[in-house]
Amino acid sequence: MTAARKGWTGSVRELGLAAGDLVRAEISALASDLGASGRALVSALLVAAVGGAVAFWALGLLVDLAIELLALVLPRWGAVAVVFGVFAVTAALLLLWARARLRRIEAPDATVRRRLADSRRWWAERVAPEREVLADDRLDSEEPS
Repeated sequence: MTAARKGWTGSVRELGLAAGDLVRAEISALASDLGASGRALVSALLVAAVGGAVAFWALGLLVDLAIELLALVLPRWGAVAVVFGVFAVTAALLLLWARARLRRIEAPDATVRRRLADSRRWWAERVAPEREVLADDRLDSEEPS
């Protein structure tokens, strides 16, 4: 029986060692995957930053093109004023739109208060009525017959 017990405990020990090896291998593979993902993310962010810079300068060239085309029919100062006006109106409209969207966002403290109130309401509707019934049952059972 001692030999059987040693065989059984040996099997359990081997199983534990195998599980430990499996966990270490999984952690190593996860770290390797996360490292590769991190390097890919940095590379993608770098390409996006370069693309954003190129897009910024392209917008500048587009503005210059609009001014040059308008300068064919208006004086140069008039063409600049028209393009500036279009950009100013567009910026104002975008800022008003952003402000309206920001006003619709619930403040974090209001979110917490709302969630706590919902939780209290749920507790009162679901749990508290059962508590009152249990208390009434206890009172009924304590009355002398």
